[in-house]
Amino acid sequence: MNLQQLRYLAEVADRGLNLSRAAQALHTSQPGISKQIRLLEEELHTELLVREGNRITALTAPGQEALAIAQRVLRELDNLRRVGEQAADPERGSLVIATTHAHARYLLIPIVQRFQARFHGVNLSLRQGNPDQIMQLVQAGQADLGLCTAPTVATEGLAQLPCYRIWRCVLLPQGHALLQKTQPLTHRDLAAYPMITLDASFAGGVAILESFAKEQIQPQVVLSATDADVIKAFVASGMGIATLPEWAFDARRDQGLARMEARHLFRPAISSLWLQRHQYLRGYAYEFIRMLSEVWQAPRVREALASEQPLDESLAVDVQPG
Repeated sequence: MNLQQLRYLAEVADRGLNLSRAAQALHTSQPGISKQIRLLEEELHTELLVREGNRITALTAPGQEALAIAQRVLRELDNLRRVGEQAADPERGSLVIATTHAHARYLLIPIVQRFQARFHGVNLSLRQGNPDQIMQLVQAGQADLGLCTAPTVATEGLAQLPCYRIWRCVLLPQGHALLQKTQPLTHRDLAAYPMITLDASFAGGVAILESFAKEQIQPQVVLSATDADVIKAFVASGMGIATLPEWAFDARRDQGLARMEARHLFRPAISSLWLQRHQYLRGYAYEFIRMLSEVWQAPRVREALASEQPLDESLAVDVQPG
């Protein structure tokens, strides 16, 4: 048994049991991967993969257990490497952040600027996706940190650090009839007009529809999208109104749009930092987390990583409108 065999098994699983994609990622051949996994199976005296002809269709029950152990071994080896890197040069390395377009566009720019001014030797990378995709990147070790609202997939093995409360507002074209209202908006007011919403893969999109359902009101959803800037463009075109995070609106930048208060209509979304519980964090990773939220100083982060208890969402702080 050797580490190469464990890496091959883990990569095959990460690539959806596709040998071709695994071989490409590992810069080797499909026969080479197959041979090494066969040797591992012979040593363990059991089959790890379900094969149908030249295809792998599933992991066997022992294969699932072996994969979990292999991933744990590889993760600890990566942690050892990071310990050495931290000792050799604490301010040089890489940090991969998986996040949504809205977080990257409206929240992270000043934080990244501060981080890069402090850590010139750290290569910072942003990978964008919806919350479910972000969880997959963090769980697979392809991202060090994930920043997003609640995903719809399971988050086993991940710690959640609540960072922000994201309040929503209503965006409308300048001159819209609702701007003449002197009383607070109601769900029925909004339902009288075509609406553009966030896609259901985002907690914000689901929460808005649930809020209407609770009032037994059916909104006129004409379009859903994953990008706040796209939604704003459609609102400005007169296609409908939208509910978006308050941070997505800037009166100086978003000419042609108007904003109305909606905190009384919609509960805030909680934006959290997600990371692997057994991951060794470099010093600059702790500093990036602190820059995101002063609540999460290094000792508190370590405590959260060691605890299996759900964290209090009251630790999240309000994000102020832009």
